[in-house]
Amino acid sequence: MKNYVLSFAALLAMLLSTSHPMSASGSCDVDRVVAVVNNEIITLSDLQREETLKKVDVQKDERLLLEDMIDRKLQMAAAKSAGMDVTDKELTEAVTDIMKRNSLDSKQFESALAKEGLTLEQYKTELREQMTLSRMFNKYVRSGVAVDEAEVRAYYERNIKSYSLPEEIRVRQIFFRVPENATPAETALIKEKATVALARAKKGESFVALVKELSEGETAALGGDLGFLQRDQAIPEIEEATRTLKPGEIAGPIRCAGGFHIIRLEEIRTPVKPLDQVKEEITKMLYEQKVENTYRTWLQSLRSNSNIENRL
Repeated sequence: MKNYVLSFAALLAMLLSTSHPMSASGSCDVDRVVAVVNNEIITLSDLQREETLKKVDVQKDERLLLEDMIDRKLQMAAAKSAGMDVTDKELTEAVTDIMKRNSLDSKQFESALAKEGLTLEQYKTELREQMTLSRMFNKYVRSGVAVDEAEVRAYYERNIKSYSLPEEIRVRQIFFRVPENATPAETALIKEKATVALARAKKGESFVALVKELSEGETAALGGDLGFLQRDQAIPEIEEATRTLKPGEIAGPIRCAGGFHIIRLEEIRTPVKPLDQVKEEITKMLYEQKVENTYRTWLQSLRSNSNIENRL
């Protein structure tokens, strides 16, 4: 289905523009039948023309391309049987609309096609097919596909790890400021104060109480709580120290640019994107999967009821 949709979209885009990569380079002196689909045939020249149109690698994709052509023959036949083929009136209206959107009159349009090796009738044949295929696809595939909220939630819960965000840490700190012009002796004294605070905390004194008593940091009024931070957002020296800590453990004194920190790791968490944030993404993905599966099932039913002979 994915290959079909991609080629279908690409071909339709080419058909609805004034540029058409057709040339006569794919012609062959001796033609032969490469496939039979019920009462219709696909010739080697048909296949070569398709190769030129879609710019495929002949060595790699020729057989796949032929299978795609067979599939389209089956769908066109089904459309005719169901009375869903595109009428001449609809085709004329589509061509008129294309010319209007490209600001071309009939003469300019045919001239543009001629430069690409196409006659107006050849263009109409291609366009009729793509319009018919689109009509069939909408009726027999897309119209029967829906994704409900329960399916989206179930997928989200099964694949919750796929929506994980970077790990976050929550830390409290007691901060001892070191003035920019502090002498080595003054710095050593401040470090000693931090070391004493560390010992008091490790003996079991309330960390929050020590913060309120001793900390010179901006978060002292919040009990030294720095909140949740992604690791790459934390002060590097503090982030590095937390890597050896478990929640509730204390470390320090840690020297940073502004002074010394005594820290306690409060929590480590790996948040995930909320369902509301990824709901549209999941819905789209599940819908495309269902469309692909529905298309394959429908196409297989067409093949099962047909006489197909691939002679390539």
